[in-house]
Amino acid sequence: MANKKNNASSNVVYTGLKEDILSLKLPPGSSISETDTAAKYNVSRTPVRDAFKALANEGLLEVKPHIGTFVSLMDINQISDVLYIRKVVEQSILKDLAISFSEADELKLEFSLNEQKRFLQSADNDEHTVTDFIKYDNNFHKLIFRIAGKESIWNMIFGINQHYERFRSLINLHGDNNIQTLYEEHCSIVEALTKKDIEALQTIISKHIYDGFRNSSALLLQYSDYFIDCHH
Repeated sequence: MANKKNNASSNVVYTGLKEDILSLKLPPGSSISETDTAAKYNVSRTPVRDAFKALANEGLLEVKPHIGTFVSLMDINQISDVLYIRKVVEQSILKDLAISFSEADELKLEFSLNEQKRFLQSADNDEHTVTDFIKYDNNFHKLIFRIAGKESIWNMIFGINQHYERFRSLINLHGDNNIQTLYEEHCSIVEALTKKDIEALQTIISKHIYDGFRNSSALLLQYSDYFIDCHH
């Protein structure tokens, strides 16, 4: 029975910590202790250890023997690779989808756009808004993959996405790549799909995926201690 309880507690700790890491509440390079975490979540150290292990396996925590556990630094090369994969795959999926795009598909995406619009209208512009909107953004793209019958590819990309998710939090919190623009680009994607305008889709999705990255050099300098030294 204790084991079951530990598993449940471990999931709570894992989910909470992961959210804090991805939204940069726990910034890259920050130290994190089992004792403090156990106290924060009011659990024993066993589930905390399990959660730490799972996050370390995902590359979000780094355990340095005899020194401590730290939130891993972001890897700009890996972020660039994930962006490249996203762009190539999503352009290809949208191209195929444009050919078979139906009214039912359009309705599903319009529904998602409406949710985003309602969220933006009711949101206070703080960091929670940014973190929450990134979830809407991910759900919108996941829906595109699902409609195209390629949801498992989305899940694969999302599995290697951890550095990129944190990077997005950084550029959306501190950069000028604001969430209103993301929403407007989503509208353009749906419009281009409806018109079966493949050329427009290729351009929009490339801009949509790469813009924040292209405009981020000042941020990279400002937050250079969040990143693995590029010269290594």
